[in-house]
Amino acid sequence: MINYGGKKDEGEAGKGVGEALRSMSDQIGRQAQEIKRLQEALEAAQQDAAAAAQARKALAEAEARLAQMEAELKRLRDQQATASTGGKTVSPTASAADISGAIGALGSSGVVKIGPSTPAATPTAGGLQVGGVAYVQKAGGKNLRLRSAPGLDSTVLDGLPPGTQLTLLAGPQEKDGYPWWQIRATDGREGWVAGTELVTSPED
Repeated sequence: MINYGGKKDEGEAGKGVGEALRSMSDQIGRQAQEIKRLQEALEAAQQDAAAAAQARKALAEAEARLAQMEAELKRLRDQQATASTGGKTVSPTASAADISGAIGALGSSGVVKIGPSTPAATPTAGGLQVGGVAYVQKAGGKNLRLRSAPGLDSTVLDGLPPGTQLTLLAGPQEKDGYPWWQIRATDGREGWVAGTELVTSPED
C-alpha cells in the first residue's frame, strides 16, 4: 500500500519551514534598515561625545543581532532543503520549537540560542567560556580594540586598556584567524574582541 501520509507530513514540514524563512527574511530586512538608521544617527552625533557613545553601543548590538538572524536564516534554508529532497523529515513541532526559541532569544544580549534545548557552556582553550569573566592581558601593554562585530573589517568602537575586566556574552566565533568573543566591560561598553588577547585571571 502506498504511504500517502508520509508525503503529507513532509509537505507540511516544508511549508512550515518556508513560512519561517519568510518571517526571518522580513526580520533581517527590518534589522538592516535599523542599522542604516543607527549609522546615520552616529554620524549626526559625532560632535556630542555622550550621544556618540550611546549610538555606537546601539549600532554594535544591532549588528550582532543581524549576524545571529542571518545564521538562523541559513539554518532554516538548510532545513527546508532537507525536507524538499526527501531526506530526513523535519517535524513541524520541532521546527516551531526551534524557531520560537531562536526568536525569543533575541533579547537585550542579542544572542540567539538555536534549538529546543541549550547545552551548558563549555570552556574553550584558555578556559574562556560564555558567562565567565576575562581580562585584557597586560603582555605588550597595548589597548585591545573593541569592535562592532567579529572580524578585522568591522568598526573599531574603542580601546580597552590592559587589565580591563570583561564579562563574556557570546563566542567564540572564528574569523580572520582569531576567535572572537562578545564582551561587556564593567562600565557597560559592549562589543567584540579577539580572544587571543584575553586571560582568565588578573595579572600582576
